[in-house]
Amino acid sequence: MTDVVELRDPAERSRIAETVLRDLPEWFGIEEETVAFIEGAASLPTLAVEPDVGFLCLKQHTPPAAEVYVMGVRREHHRGGIGRALVAAAESWCKARGVRYLHVKTLGPSRPSRGYGATRAFYEAIGFVPLEELHGLWNDNPTLVLVKDVRAGFSVTPVEGLPELRDGDDLAALIAERIELQDADVVVVAQKAVSKVEGRVVALADVEASEQAHELAAGVADPRRIQVILDEAAELVRVRPPLLIARTRHGFVCGSAGVDASNAPEPETVVLLPVDPDASAARLRDALRERTGAQIGVIVTDSFGRPWRAATTDVAIGAAGVEVVHDLMGERDPAGYELHATRIAVADEIAGAAQLVFGKLDRVPVAVVRGLDVRGSDSAADLVIPPETDLFR
Repeated sequence: MTDVVELRDPAERSRIAETVLRDLPEWFGIEEETVAFIEGAASLPTLAVEPDVGFLCLKQHTPPAAEVYVMGVRREHHRGGIGRALVAAAESWCKARGVRYLHVKTLGPSRPSRGYGATRAFYEAIGFVPLEELHGLWNDNPTLVLVKDVRAGFSVTPVEGLPELRDGDDLAALIAERIELQDADVVVVAQKAVSKVEGRVVALADVEASEQAHELAAGVADPRRIQVILDEAAELVRVRPPLLIARTRHGFVCGSAGVDASNAPEPETVVLLPVDPDASAARLRDALRERTGAQIGVIVTDSFGRPWRAATTDVAIGAAGVEVVHDLMGERDPAGYELHATRIAVADEIAGAAQLVFGKLDRVPVAVVRGLDVRGSDSAADLVIPPETDLFR
């Protein structure tokens, strides 16, 4: 991960600005303006990637609005994620001070320029919206103003219009065609979508029910479905025929070992959990990053019941590129009390938020959570309680 620091020394701010800007004559070739940027950096909040890799200066015009006054990245470090890291740090700087809008000015599209065309594409790719092209502000050069809402908070957006998924479908392509992803987005995918494209669907006509399955069906459930549950279960934890609570090979304790007939692709079929949900999340993340260039995370979810609570909520059964558990052990609260057992299931909370826009009957299996910086390298397996410490075993 790229380390961004805030420079405190005015002379150091100007020095790094001069070093970087002199390396970029295609963008900063007008001497008078370059000198103004260098001198201005001394008195402005300046974020940098050292040594002399890149920098960004901020200018806060009003309490709710700030500007990327100037930013530059040394030529040999272009396309290495430095600019994205600097802007992300600028957004964090704004959020910490209650700044809602961050804007930037660049050459407008009515004046063709390959270099500035790439600059505009960069800002739009990370969430800035072109607001207006002004004329007369920069003499004869058109000025494009781009704006981004960087206030604290997050959004959950359903990815609508996905077709009924089948074995072998390119889920990454289908998602990328329907929504523009940005850095730090979390793509949340319902388990059934993943299972369908991975071929984890069983036709009940192909299942022969055992004597145990017939007994557990209790004359109420389909014994073939019970047999599939038995095949998927590593252990039956609780049995109240025809209800089965099972521990899966993944370690999940859930109803019916995750076997479900709802939203199955066809009648008389059931959908199983992915073989390795963390690996499924990692594959989807890699495919989406390759298609979009965005540094995103992926969470695979399923609906689970909970021993202490009624009803179900979605939880993370697979994850890649996200912080799954936020550990606060050893931290102190505002009163000075040291926390000894506080671990936040971040991925489960995101899964529950995404489920609000999925809906069991709406056939929306994918959502994008934006505005949370929860990048990490955990796996959903970190949320599984080992059997020996499970109080409800």
